[in-house]
Amino acid sequence: RSEFFCSESDVDWLMNKRTRLYALVDSNFNVLTDFKYDSFYPIYGNTAIVRRNGNWGLINKRGEELIDFIYPNEPFLFWDEFLNKDFFLFEKKNKVGVFDDNGILIIPFRWKRIVYCNYGIFQLENGKGNNYLYFKKNKKKLSIKKHSVSTMFNRYGKSVFRDLRSNKCGVIDTSGIIVKPCIYSEKEARKFLE
Repeated sequence: RSEFFCSESDVDWLMNKRTRLYALVDSNFNVLTDFKYDSFYPIYGNTAIVRRNGNWGLINKRGEELIDFIYPNEPFLFWDEFLNKDFFLFEKKNKVGVFDDNGILIIPFRWKRIVYCNYGIFQLENGKGNNYLYFKKNKKKLSIKKHSVSTMFNRYGKSVFRDLRSNKCGVIDTSGIIVKPCIYSEKEARKFLE
């Protein structure tokens, strides 16, 4: 006997009541994976967080495993509403890294903490006082020790940022490209966002 879990996706999970393990099925109840997963997150996009034998990993809607199931700690999901994309934060040996929804490691496991800021921008903290903003679009890192960036980007993908040494402001875009240099007061720099 099996039990079906209804979601808003065209695939879902089916539980074998005898083994208490789950398999991924399509909307016609075609079984896409073996009954081998002991826990799961609902699939809203194209990728699911699932647990097998006590370790976490990712699978896609076709049931293909995207990363190795070697992570004992439950991962965290970031959904970027502007990029319409999922990102997954996993922990390995007390360091965190990020996979995209294709299972590609986009931020290696060398950070103490990662905070997601939208627009494919991550705040990286190494635990030693060196913090950065990472811009996924062009893989650029910007030191937060030298700059302060508001994560409130306008609808055109621009934000005010401050050079902490001079206390002057400029404008940066979601690729980490400086649109206006840090030579303005904050009030002057905000005018460029209008």
